[in-house]
Amino acid sequence: MWPPMLGLPTFVNNLANRETFYIVGNIFSIASFFLSLFVLWNIRKLRNAYRLRARGPALIKDLSKAASNLSKLMNEYEDLLPQVSEEMGRVGVKLRSLKLKLSGGPKKSIKRVLAYVDQCEVTVQNEEQVRLVYREILKVIEELKDNQKDLDWET
Repeated sequence: MWPPMLGLPTFVNNLANRETFYIVGNIFSIASFFLSLFVLWNIRKLRNAYRLRARGPALIKDLSKAASNLSKLMNEYEDLLPQVSEEMGRVGVKLRSLKLKLSGGPKKSIKRVLAYVDQCEVTVQNEEQVRLVYREILKVIEELKDNQKDLDWET
């Protein structure tokens, strides 16, 4: 047991006892836990922004190129069914890659278009459905370009 601290005000003596140190230590421990969670959340957010910022423009460019190729192939849809199917596959791959790098609204849009791409069968009878998927791809490309511009302002 420690000797009593003589000559100190009562307030300081009350702070110096063990129970008070335990309470203060617990409070700081809980506060540091929440601070650590906050730091981890911000690091994750920065990492995702960096991934999109580093790889996003190239993926958006590739997706735009695939959409452009799809548009050209759609002019002779019946004659070029295998090529249309291949291009739809490329679009799906690019969208999946982008989905991993996004969050929020753009990610939901990509999931929606991926569902369209996965459900769409490229056959002579489904030309309208393929055209619908193409229009949805164009919408997502524009949304991604806007998101990229917004990201330029944030960082």
